[in-house]
Amino acid sequence: PSNHRHSERTTSPSRCPSVTASISVTAGNSATLENTITGSPELSVKWFKDGKEIISGHKYKVKLKEHSALLKILTSEQGDTGDYTMVVSNKVGQDKCTSSVTGFNNDIVLQEAESIGSSAVFECEVSPSTAITSWMKDGTNLRESPKHKFTSDGKDRKLNIIDVQLSDTGEYTCVAKNAGKEISSDYTIEVEDRKYTAKLTLGGRAHK
Repeated sequence: PSNHRHSERTTSPSRCPSVTASISVTAGNSATLENTITGSPELSVKWFKDGKEIISGHKYKVKLKEHSALLKILTSEQGDTGDYTMVVSNKVGQDKCTSSVTGFNNDIVLQEAESIGSSAVFECEVSPSTAITSWMKDGTNLRESPKHKFTSDGKDRKLNIIDVQLSDTGEYTCVAKNAGKEISSDYTIEVEDRKYTAKLTLGGRAHK
């Protein structure tokens, strides 16, 4: 009997003692959330975003390793920001932990040989698609010109900077207006890494 009680005590409930608290994602690249999991087998892991269970497929890859659970976002896009909840469970309990995708980096990296004189594109997704969008550089409104081209396709807005020069470095903001409300997204042409920032590296080595 004492052995039986001992075996019950060593059956440990599932837990996630350490989590990826938050990550920044880069447009078009993959991103991985990894959480440590503990507990007696068999462990079951499920991931959720906005209340919907995430299934492995074209968009996500869900993996289970010996002591960790991984969620890989295969191709990141603007809509991937938000909270991701992982639920780990076994026969004697369950635990829940949340990770955030907080920043969205729309990085632009130009190779050394092609930096000056190339074009750069900043993208901004607006909702609804009827929102009126304007672009600013360092707080000043940009007008469409041979240097700056604005394009609109559904919810997507693009700023094309033609023939990039060093003078084009600075902070670029996409401002969307809809029914009196204003939402802005800041981008930076700089070798700086901040949330909701896009970078353009001029004349430097490309980094991956």
